[in-house]
Amino acid sequence: MRIEPRAEGFLADIVFCCICQPALYIRPFVTEFAQQVDWLHQNVQAVAASQMQAAGEQEQAVMFVTGAPCLARYSEDGSYYRAIIEKVDDVQDAVHVLYVDYLSREILPKRDICECPLELRLIPLSYACVRLAGVQPNATRPIAEVYGRLQELLEAASFYVRVIQRPDVKESTSMPEVELFTAKDCQTLAYQTLIDEQYLVADTNQ
Repeated sequence: MRIEPRAEGFLADIVFCCICQPALYIRPFVTEFAQQVDWLHQNVQAVAASQMQAAGEQEQAVMFVTGAPCLARYSEDGSYYRAIIEKVDDVQDAVHVLYVDYLSREILPKRDICECPLELRLIPLSYACVRLAGVQPNATRPIAEVYGRLQELLEAASFYVRVIQRPDVKESTSMPEVELFTAKDCQTLAYQTLIDEQYLVADTNQ
């Protein structure tokens, strides 16, 4: 998803904190994005229902191959979501999947998997990958601890995102730089506590 610089924040939720880049995966609640997510969900359910009905008449033509895209039925709500097969367990007749729009994992029976057609694979992922502007993890603390605290803090409540800078192809910056706030007026940083406690410090490279 592409997000533009703006003066005020838009509402979002945290999906996942990645310590290897480091990066944040967020799900914005802007109108056009919400419409895309709703459209995708409805179409995934329709495609999955059609495939599962056909599977009752003939053997399902799913290739259970590691790395293959698929539609997987989430055990919590019974709905289907786009996923990637990470591992095939023929002994248990199960597959390990990663839900690509939510970055969560689950082990499912093969009967809960169906093919993901190309038209659904071409739809952009349901999150944006960003990094915090102006701050970095304190080098004196384990990075896993810093991002663990950050994810815990951001999971507690929705926050507002202000985009400071878009990626610069010439400078090889691949992620938008953002600030996260507790309210739309962008006055109080959502992670101010982590700055006060020296989990996050000023980024000297910016």
